[in-house]
Amino acid sequence: MKKFKKNRRFAFISALVVASLVFLLPLLAGNNQETDIAAIRTLNEMDLEQMKTEIAAKGWTFEVGIDPGVGHANLHKIYQADLSKIKLPAAETYGEQISNVKLPRVYSCISTPVVNQGTCSAWPFASNAMFESLILLKDNVTVRLSEGWLLECNPYGWDCSDGWFASDIFFRDGAVLAADFPPGTSCDDAVISYQASSWRFCRNGYSVASTQSIKNAIVDYGSVACLVYVDIYFQYYTGGVFNATTEGNINHFVTICGWDDLKGAWRIKNSWGTSWGENGYMWIAYGCHDIGWAANYLIYEGSIGKLY
Repeated sequence: MKKFKKNRRFAFISALVVASLVFLLPLLAGNNQETDIAAIRTLNEMDLEQMKTEIAAKGWTFEVGIDPGVGHANLHKIYQADLSKIKLPAAETYGEQISNVKLPRVYSCISTPVVNQGTCSAWPFASNAMFESLILLKDNVTVRLSEGWLLECNPYGWDCSDGWFASDIFFRDGAVLAADFPPGTSCDDAVISYQASSWRFCRNGYSVASTQSIKNAIVDYGSVACLVYVDIYFQYYTGGVFNATTEGNINHFVTICGWDDLKGAWRIKNSWGTSWGENGYMWIAYGCHDIGWAANYLIYEGSIGKLY
């Protein structure tokens, strides 16, 4: 009898210990997570102070800050990983956009709302931003095109890790509205609502296009999609004209939608949400960080190009 009581007491104590661990482990894990977040925040703040010192010393004209929506730890995820792995579509449409029209010194963006790509590559977001701006320019209507359709139904096997501009897809297959491609929709059931009649590189393809050719394309055909080199300075940008002189390989897709000759800079639309930069936009000096590399634009005839 005494042995039974002893065993029962031992079982009770054991159950109490187990229950305590079940209750405490999530709290301990939470504390560790908070510690990790605090460590990342401290690292960001240290980087930030070093960058501010360097920016002042080099006479650069932009400001930096910490954007909680684009964490330091996600740098390698939000940039295009390795462009050399991408199989590019055959380019049938080249040629520099030429115009004799006198261009304004300042041209404001025609663009749709900024989106957030999360940890996905920017290729479908920049591509859609380009086509959306052209539809807005030609039809005076704001639409939201589907990145999901581009990711799941493109003919090249591109995904959130690897991809290229969707210009060729918009020309050959068309574009699908986001509302028409909810999760679970099959590619066979996708409804094509818009289709480009053609597309062009602003210059000769895989190089930095001339400032003049990009401006002409923006005025005539809406936003221009292109590549740019992104580094930690670019990531932490909060305002001013970005003119860092660091060097590296192109790794991110954006759209150029306007310019200001007095600033000597492009106005670009990013896909990191409105908390980044100037409400999702940036001023970047002409030619800085290879902005304008592989710049290309769509040709869309307006409402007659919409499919019903």
